[in-house]
Amino acid sequence: MSTTKGHQRTLGSRAASATVWGGVNMALGRVVQFSTTIIVARLLAPEHFGALAVALVVQTIATNMAELGATASLARGSGDPDRIAPTVFTIALVTSGIMTATAVTLAPVLAAAFEDPAATPVIQVLSLTILLQGIAAVPSTMVWRDFLQKPRVVVDVSSAVMVLVLVVPMALGGWGAMALAWSRVGGQLLALAGYWIISPMRYAPGFDRDVAKEVLRLGAPLALANLVVFVTLNLDYLMIGRMLDPTALGLYLLAFNLAGLPSSVITAVIRATAVPTFGRLFAEGTLGTLAGRFVAGVSFGAFPISAMLIALAHPLIVTAYGAPWAQAGIALATLGVFGAMRILVELFADLSVGAGKTMWLFWVQVAWLIALVPALYGGISWWGIAGAGIAHATVACLVVIPLYVKALTSVLGTTARELLGGSLPSLLAAMAAGVAAWAAGSMVTDPALSLATGGLVGVSVYTLLVFRQGRRLVADIRVLFKNDDDDGAKGVPQPEAEGGVAV
Repeated sequence: MSTTKGHQRTLGSRAASATVWGGVNMALGRVVQFSTTIIVARLLAPEHFGALAVALVVQTIATNMAELGATASLARGSGDPDRIAPTVFTIALVTSGIMTATAVTLAPVLAAAFEDPAATPVIQVLSLTILLQGIAAVPSTMVWRDFLQKPRVVVDVSSAVMVLVLVVPMALGGWGAMALAWSRVGGQLLALAGYWIISPMRYAPGFDRDVAKEVLRLGAPLALANLVVFVTLNLDYLMIGRMLDPTALGLYLLAFNLAGLPSSVITAVIRATAVPTFGRLFAEGTLGTLAGRFVAGVSFGAFPISAMLIALAHPLIVTAYGAPWAQAGIALATLGVFGAMRILVELFADLSVGAGKTMWLFWVQVAWLIALVPALYGGISWWGIAGAGIAHATVACLVVIPLYVKALTSVLGTTARELLGGSLPSLLAAMAAGVAAWAAGSMVTDPALSLATGGLVGVSVYTLLVFRQGRRLVADIRVLFKNDDDDGAKGVPQPEAEGGVAV
């Protein structure tokens, strides 16, 4: 077996194992977070959560900009970390420090802008997490780069448990919204310590002007793109709140969160290994030939979930939340299409970062935002909250995905057919399964029974139609987990030995 082939098999095995552990991490983390929310909701008043929501908006914006995307160069895994990491550390420290100081200073102004003066101290306390994330930027990225998802499970779950351990006595002690803020600071401190412990290599701050130019050339567009994405995915809330009424906004929020749950879980699992894997494959020149298989694999899981959400939206809403929320079903049906498209968009974004084309990524996000504004206005004006879902799905299908495909085919040396062709069987099978699920569910009046019947029929139809494709997918995954004994004898090549910086 050649060295190149041995390395590819080793990389595949490491990435596959890390993906599984990333899924475990996501599942355990969501369970702990959900439990924390239920417990705290019974201890604090709703206005305390409102103050936290304002603070989280500020924190999210600042965090997206904090290290200017500098860690992307380190995460891609195709450069020498000894050369890159010290400069990335310095950039992360300086920028996160500036963002923290700015948020603390402007907290009264920011809270007033959201018409919630009580959020001022919450913003100031929660801003400390921005600095802590800056300090942890390099060790957490090294853990990500080296596929150390198994020990990361311990760190992330311990951090989430720490939040729960701290917030309950603080809430009982009358801390109010500050209990939510300080508990998150405690959780971030534990995460910082954990990442430093499990990091494969530790670095002190340093600075190299040439390295700084390289990492910022890749990272700055990525940071700006993240900011644009944040605005894009919250624009609908603002427009619905102003164009309709609070009840409609509440219905839409519930539908959007439910429609986005599968995409958030799937993309989080993918992201556990995507950028480091794609960066290495791009450096080897094999990403173009494998990209279509990644798209096909993700589509295999994303499309049927979307089809079931669309077909069974009404019984799902009524069963989960009760009859008063039934009107959210129409929004969930339209948002189901966007949920599947969003999974593909996130995968395309990771492919772009792995290929080092973050400027393309930024301009796609800008085009997305520009196209979405009139689409949302027209959709909401004509069809209410359902129109917002239609607008999201239309822009994603007709604007965002075509732009990503154009960018990726040019940089990866592949064609649109090679990139998307493997996902067509899953799309057709999901559409057929969705029709079957809707027909079966419509025959039953009880919402819970309708959901169960439609879901069983839909899943059965999809499984039958893609059985052969599923077997090939399982076979590919098994191959990734197999390590040839010769590869183990040769050892795993260190990332820094794979070549120079490719940014």
